[in-house]
Amino acid sequence: MVLLKNMKKICFFLLVLITALAMSCTDFFSNSWASRAARNPDKLVPPVNAGNVDKLIADAENYPDLSMAILKKIEEAMNGGMSPEDIKKLQNAALEAATNAVGLGSAVLNTVTEILDIDMNDIDEAAGIVLDAINNMKNLDTASDTLKDILPPPKTSEFDEWAAGANADDLAMAAVLLLAGEIKDLDGDNINDIWNTINSNPAEYERAELALAIVDAIDIDELSDSLKNVLKGLKLN
Repeated sequence: MVLLKNMKKICFFLLVLITALAMSCTDFFSNSWASRAARNPDKLVPPVNAGNVDKLIADAENYPDLSMAILKKIEEAMNGGMSPEDIKKLQNAALEAATNAVGLGSAVLNTVTEILDIDMNDIDEAAGIVLDAINNMKNLDTASDTLKDILPPPKTSEFDEWAAGANADDLAMAAVLLLAGEIKDLDGDNINDIWNTINSNPAEYERAELALAIVDAIDIDELSDSLKNVLKGLKLN
């Protein structure tokens, strides 16, 4: 019953989050730009740097493929020489680009009605719906892998310094996204079984390891109750 309640809270929180993001979108990309992006988003996005990354992310906010292209461009930029401050700037920007790239809003909007209609006693059905939502998130594998490669590795001074200066909400959402990538690859239908698999060989699941390190670095008291429940529902906290 507790797991079911947490799953409902996960869905409702993500729905509210994405709705708020959509309301703030500048929607720079016109319909014609969106059509071009659908054909080849990588060519539409210019090289990314610390000066233009915020605007690019805001303008592409409602376009997962464009956001994915921006995330890839952030990774490319990280391979060039830049100051430590610019590196942190791009790492922080990658959190939001990755969230936009997976289309979390669409996944949740398509499942909230089902969550409300299920039998309150059928935990397995609730788990299946939530895990189906994760499996239907666009770009999830690529986004979670790319984000893992952009962020500093856990248990390093670089990671500790970066996490200390990042936004707590953005960090929490990144942890959820990284774990979702592992869940999709494992193709499981029970969150407890998924964690048992991860814990049996933690070195094999780098995204889950990074997700846990991110949550450990967050001051949980800074998060809303809804976001705390997201982490609890996925057993990240």
